[in-house]
Amino acid sequence: MRRLALALALSALSALPALAQESRPFNPIPRPGQAAPAATRVAPAPPAAVRAAVMKTVNALAEAWNTPDLAQLLSPGFYDRQRLIDALATKVPRDARLRILEVQAIQVLGDFTRPGRDGGRDEVFTRVSVTLRTQVEFTDPVRGFQRLEGLNEAILAFPAAALR
Repeated sequence: MRRLALALALSALSALPALAQESRPFNPIPRPGQAAPAATRVAPAPPAAVRAAVMKTVNALAEAWNTPDLAQLLSPGFYDRQRLIDALATKVPRDARLRILEVQAIQVLGDFTRPGRDGGRDEVFTRVSVTLRTQVEFTDPVRGFQRLEGLNEAILAFPAAALR
C-alpha cells in the first residue's frame, strides 16, 4: 500500500510541467553602519562641540543679518542666495535687526564629503539642523516699534575636523 501511494505521488509530480527559474548571484543590500570597502569611518562629533559651533555661527548670522556681510556666510549653493540678499537690501528697513530668542533644537544630520580645494584630498563636513525662534525688530514710521517673531530652521555645515 505504501508503494502504491509513493508511486501515485511520483507520477503526479512527473505530470506537472517543469518550471525554469533564473539563477542570480546574492548581492547584500548595504545598510546603515556598513561602510564601503575604501571608506574610512569618521568618529561622531561630541554634542558639546556641535552646540558651541552652532551657537557661534547662529550669533554670527544674527550680527550679519541685513548687512552686506551676510553674503560671506551663505553657501554658494544656498537656494536663491542673491534673491535673499537683494530682498534684505531693498525690502527690509535699514534699522531692522535679527534677535535669536531661543535655540530650540540641534540635530546632527550626518557627514558628507566634497572635493578638496585645488584637487586636494576630499574634505569631510558635518551637516547640522538648527531650529531657532527669532525676532526681527525695527521702527516703522507709521506704526512705531515693531517686533516680528518667527520659527526658522537653518542647515549649517561645519568642517568635521573643527568639531572633533
